[in-house]
Amino acid sequence: MINRASVKLIQDLMSSRQDGCEGDQLLDTQSVIRRFRANLVIAGAEPFEEDNWSHLIIGNTRFMVAGQCGRCQMIGIDQDTGTKTKEPLFSLSAYRAGKVTFGVYLSHQSPASSTGAKVLSAGSLIQAEPHKY
Repeated sequence: MINRASVKLIQDLMSSRQDGCEGDQLLDTQSVIRRFRANLVIAGAEPFEEDNWSHLIIGNTRFMVAGQCGRCQMIGIDQDTGTKTKEPLFSLSAYRAGKVTFGVYLSHQSPASSTGAKVLSAGSLIQAEPHKY
């Protein structure tokens, strides 16, 4: 799962670095989202807020945050053309100080008493539970 606000922050960093990117074309929001190949894209949270969540409820479906997604050079490959670029890996690595993670892995948690099918829908309410330290 990735967060649209985190995507926007990385996109803004890429835009501010554009002069030094050896001709890399500026990526629009949808292109950046496609590069990360997420199953779920959420909106309404602060950038990288998802890093601090232990659980997430989308609609009536509960997920455990199983960890952060480590990223490699694959996010620099345009999924439509196969063209390789330095971005967004370069900006992500600079922003995260070498810690190249983006998004989180989710694991569905099904209550023992659950009998009905769980359906995720666009526009569902999202409730995050932060880690308790």
